[in-house]
Amino acid sequence: MLTELIEVARPKQWYKNLIVFAAIFFSVNIFNFDMFYATTLAFIALCFLSSGSYVINDIIDADTDKYHDNKKKRPIAAGKISSKIAILWAVLLLLIGFIVSSYINRSFFLISAILVLLMQSYNLIFKNIPFADVSVLSTNFMLRAFAGAVAIDVPSSPWLILGAYLLALFLSIAKRISDMRALGKKAIYYKKVFSVYTPEILDKFLIMSATLLFITYCLYLFLRAHLNLLLVMATIPITFFLIFRYYYISIHNGDLTRDPEKVFSDIQMVIGMLLWLVILFIGFYV
Repeated sequence: MLTELIEVARPKQWYKNLIVFAAIFFSVNIFNFDMFYATTLAFIALCFLSSGSYVINDIIDADTDKYHDNKKKRPIAAGKISSKIAILWAVLLLLIGFIVSSYINRSFFLISAILVLLMQSYNLIFKNIPFADVSVLSTNFMLRAFAGAVAIDVPSSPWLILGAYLLALFLSIAKRISDMRALGKKAIYYKKVFSVYTPEILDKFLIMSATLLFITYCLYLFLRAHLNLLLVMATIPITFFLIFRYYYISIHNGDLTRDPEKVFSDIQMVIGMLLWLVILFIGFYV
């Protein structure tokens, strides 16, 4: 039972909450102990809140997940955990998350509450509305980035917030494309939005979001005048490679983009991300 409870909390997807560290990194405060401690608490709080929301999502989607080749194996959909136990587990996870968030500051607690409400509004309403589904998911990711700035009380860069939104939009659309190709005619039973989405429509949106993401990142670098521009500009071609490498993967290897955490099994993506991070770190901190 314990193994199933841990699995349904989806700890493998906690990496999505690492976006809260973006504010402390890009504000050049990564070595400020108090701020790092607050950001770490924020990360822990969001992990528990996300897990609680994932459990609720699995309870709601238990019937439709049976049409998904991977999700049908999840504990709730497979009948390994009863709905009553799952509800109690979700409440406990959310309670821990809110308790931790209350130790940070009031603003972060408020954003945490909004985040949970947005997650549940997606589960109950927006996941069945084409285009609104990916937009709400991306807004969820954007709020996480904003929460990171609120946790350490630094001004949130609009470029950081916009970049987080566009990155999540790009990843969400890539996942929709992979799901549609993998599930085929069963896709409409898994998600109602697939009655509207077509590969052509999604591909156009994927290219658009990729282009906007790349432009936003470039503008952000040029507007940070105090940086070592010559050095950080070296991340521009790396960023281009990473974005369109992922685009290529979404078309030719859908298994990776259906579960984005699997992208770390792609050696080219891993090397590119490490280079990007090292060069940015030197440009910001050295």
